[in-house]
Amino acid sequence: MAKKSSSNKRSVRPNINQVRAKVRELSQQYGYDEQVLLSFAEFINGGTFKLVEPSMQDLKNAVISAFDCSSYQELKRDSSFKLFVQENHLQMNTKAAWLKVYRKFVGLPESERNSIGNTSINGVDVLRNFLPWKVFDLDPKTATADEIKSAFNKLAKEHHPDRGGNSAVFEQLKIMRDSLLAAY
Repeated sequence: MAKKSSSNKRSVRPNINQVRAKVRELSQQYGYDEQVLLSFAEFINGGTFKLVEPSMQDLKNAVISAFDCSSYQELKRDSSFKLFVQENHLQMNTKAAWLKVYRKFVGLPESERNSIGNTSINGVDVLRNFLPWKVFDLDPKTATADEIKSAFNKLAKEHHPDRGGNSAVFEQLKIMRDSLLAAY
């Protein structure tokens, strides 16, 4: 019996989350522009990649697991969860509410990691997510006030509106800097 060639196998195409991660890796390794790499990947793909968002049930399950609960009923009794929901006036019957809880207690959903574009710094869309340590590429355990100021100045040179940067991004960077320096 003849062996089937590997070309008959159906290959699984990567989703946008995998593409963004690879683009980010190549950009860091070789100094390529992320947007250029993504544009090339979309050209090869024959169009833009479909965004892969987690379902509401996926978000819910991850949050339940993060709180070491076995069910939503048990999660609703958790004091930290209840406090966060009350403080943020969340209606837990919406995906937006579950996304907010997920971002706070689990992390960024895969679809929001390795973001690329003019509002993204270090893989974080600064207008969508408030992650100053990641944006400034600093370790929260060891960073000093001087390192925070230095990281801000470096990013400010690149994103200042007078240098062609986005003013909303620059404003968000200032808020992030101030929030980090408030601890010192």
